[in-house]
Amino acid sequence: MGISIKNLEYVYMQGSPFEKKALSDVNLEIKDGEFIGLIGHTGSGKSTLIQHLNGLLKPQTGEVIVNGKNTTQKGVDLKELRQEVGLVFQYPEHQIFEDTVYKDIAFGPKNMGLSEQEIDERVKEAMSYVGLEESFCNLSPFELSGGQKRRVAIAGVLAMRPSTLILDEPAAGLDPAGREEILTQIRALYLNSKMTVILVSHSMEDVARIASRIIVMNRGTVAMDGKADKIFSRADELRKMGLDAPQISLLVSELRRRGLPIDANIYTIERAKAAIMLLAKEKKGAQTC
Repeated sequence: MGISIKNLEYVYMQGSPFEKKALSDVNLEIKDGEFIGLIGHTGSGKSTLIQHLNGLLKPQTGEVIVNGKNTTQKGVDLKELRQEVGLVFQYPEHQIFEDTVYKDIAFGPKNMGLSEQEIDERVKEAMSYVGLEESFCNLSPFELSGGQKRRVAIAGVLAMRPSTLILDEPAAGLDPAGREEILTQIRALYLNSKMTVILVSHSMEDVARIASRIIVMNRGTVAMDGKADKIFSRADELRKMGLDAPQISLLVSELRRRGLPIDANIYTIERAKAAIMLLAKEKKGAQTC
């Protein structure tokens, strides 16, 4: 049924001298199975928005409806809501505490009161989703690499089988290899599971590579919402918000300025390479004639 956000507003420290409006009249519809990149500068409202989606925050004005459940209604089961909407915080490896990978991933399902057989199935399923082999089960998570620890933390959320997975800056603090590892695994997870994924990031390159729909937050409002190619073609507007389009988008813009007839909607290295090679081939063919 997806997620519906209607006229959502939220103010921190309301009525105090430090009052700050974090969200202002936010309206969004998120369909089942979408892969969304949520971007914006620090203080734009990204974190406040995602905390409304699993009930960590409740709307002061407006509504958030998740799979038909209105989070503002009395008696809403927040435990059930948080099983449906899994939220992986920034640096999730700091929340790892069990002495084996298996126990850490099993923690959520165990607290759901599931049988040992069901827990085992869910742990192994979650591990396969994030690319961890069963040989990791009895290893200490504290001996793993940064990227592997993060995958364990994500698997712990996946083991509760949420319909929506929210990842807050999943590649933050990782070295280039770890960053590549985690983003590749997130993309594979989405393709294999078809669950709704919301990736929060300030990195345009990360979002451009793997998200199909982009939501841009600015000063607590939705400034842009659309397909990746359309959003990244508005580089000047993004810069005015303190954001940068992917480097490839900027390169394409400069090539067009210099007269190269290349598609303005290109924003990934692969597409740019293919377009430039095609233009070179066409030019060579014209010269031969």
